[in-house]
Amino acid sequence: MARYSIEFLKYLAGLRGPHSTLTPVESALLRSLAAGRECAVEVGVYEGVTSAAMAGALSPTGTLYLVDPYTLGARLERWLGLSFTSHVARRSVRPWRQRVRFVRATSLEASRFLDLHRPADLVFVDADHSYEAVRDDLRAWAPKLAPGGVLAFHDSRRCAARPDLTPETAGPVRLMDEVRGGLFGAWRIVAEADSVTAISLSGDGA
Repeated sequence: MARYSIEFLKYLAGLRGPHSTLTPVESALLRSLAAGRECAVEVGVYEGVTSAAMAGALSPTGTLYLVDPYTLGARLERWLGLSFTSHVARRSVRPWRQRVRFVRATSLEASRFLDLHRPADLVFVDADHSYEAVRDDLRAWAPKLAPGGVLAFHDSRRCAARPDLTPETAGPVRLMDEVRGGLFGAWRIVAEADSVTAISLSGDGA
């Protein structure tokens, strides 16, 4: 985390912009899934690059809920009482601040207490990548979806950009393999881009 403190200072000095772990193709897919929607959720926000892309694509009356615990890991963060990544993320989405709501909580905490203004059209999960965590994310957020709503997972399929991803190394890959096999019910793949997989319940009219 000391290394990230240096990165944060570089950001403040204008020596770098906000970082993203998504490829341009993945970002484009999420923008298209969010386009014109009224309610979306991002679980695992980091520095808000994907958040900005999704917020900008929403309906002008839409809301994007940004779920991240933003734990204070670095000593300087604890001393200041400030999450550096949260600060960067808030600046990233500033042009669309009327459309976003930060929810400082873990995925499961937020799924239990968050009162969405309407069922979610899109939930994008990019948080804890352990198998148990993403399995629980699927079970927790699926009931929050609107009919035809989409649940998307990052790092969930092997691709040229991420040849390292396998069911053994990445929980989302194993989860999507099981989703394809029908283990979690009648989900179907509605879109894929690099390592992002988007799924929707069959019969929901998506």
